[in-house]
Amino acid sequence: MQSKIQIKTQSFFNIGTQRALYEKVGGYISKEFYIQEYIKILKERYRLNKIYRFDLGQNNDGCAEEVAIRFKELSKDNIQQLLKNYPEFICLNLREKIAKLHNIFPEWIQLAAGLEQMLAHIASSFLELNDRIMITSPTFYLFEEYSRRMGAVPIYLFLREEDNFTWTASTFDEYKKVLSRLNPKLIWIANPNNPSGIFCPPELVESIVREAADHYAFVVIDEAYGEYTDPDGGVHSASSLLHEYKNLIVLRTFSKGYGLANLRVGYAMSSNEDILRALKVHRTYFPITQFSFDFAKIALDHIDSLIAVRQKAGERKAYFLERIKTIPHIIPMYSQTNVMMVRHIRLSANRLMDHLEKNGIIVAKVPGEDPILKRYIRVTLGTKKELDYFCKVLKKIG
Repeated sequence: MQSKIQIKTQSFFNIGTQRALYEKVGGYISKEFYIQEYIKILKERYRLNKIYRFDLGQNNDGCAEEVAIRFKELSKDNIQQLLKNYPEFICLNLREKIAKLHNIFPEWIQLAAGLEQMLAHIASSFLELNDRIMITSPTFYLFEEYSRRMGAVPIYLFLREEDNFTWTASTFDEYKKVLSRLNPKLIWIANPNNPSGIFCPPELVESIVREAADHYAFVVIDEAYGEYTDPDGGVHSASSLLHEYKNLIVLRTFSKGYGLANLRVGYAMSSNEDILRALKVHRTYFPITQFSFDFAKIALDHIDSLIAVRQKAGERKAYFLERIKTIPHIIPMYSQTNVMMVRHIRLSANRLMDHLEKNGIIVAKVPGEDPILKRYIRVTLGTKKELDYFCKVLKKIG
């Protein structure tokens, strides 16, 4: 029996939840968008046998062979133990391996169920109503979405198409002006940038962090695609700056280069004890599953597998660029990762995506405030066979 009193449930939610219901920036994926149902619709509508996914930004080659072998070796008893027991919540062994890789202390590392969760923890720790945050355009859309949920106001630093959507001396000059004039509390940076795939060199990153410190601002550097620009056997990471700068948080994940997206393991690094304590407050008691913990450790034991990941990504990129040269109406942007921004000289991104979907190809939109970004799609580089089909469809679009 329904109550006679009609209650507007949303009025009982706290202000953060109410904002989250309406502050949606929009990006590559959506909680309201059921992709499998959409794939079914596309197949029925256009009578397609296969759908090609170029939209996810994941490592299409998967994890290291040693990780896959260990997975297959799990016995029934192993699986029972993993499933019935609560996981470790300190995760010391994994943090020690990460610390050794980055030449920092294990105490400087906090784990989360993927970087998406860590971004939410950071926003919840730092931001409140009317705080200012700075982001580049384009960049990873969740920086803005999680900040807006806390009531923060974004300031956009526009990266120019003619500069391949990367930082330049003029970008840095504008950055300094914004710091002085508008005093943002938090600066979010993806490096390599997502979706452009361009790596910002270490000396420029340090200048960004130092300038922020001079203006009492904090910098979050998301290195989700960092494994694609790391040297063999090591890292090119802003984690090297943590020994000197207390206003810095560096993020990494096992979802991209390591090919373990389904395990949901991300981590934050900071030398600031107050930041680490704040993140721990928002963290769940069991941040990752034991299964994720164990297999992330195995992945770190076989870091040399990333050499092949980088090599294959480079080969596919070169192959794709060679093929796309023969399509005069398509303009690709240079990238250092496994994702690439592409645009049609006449069609908007939406129109281009419509044509691609009719041929069974799903790509990602490029979010951002600059109108030119509405012309771009983001493409995750697949196998040569998949890229051949993609280029064939692009030629057909004309």
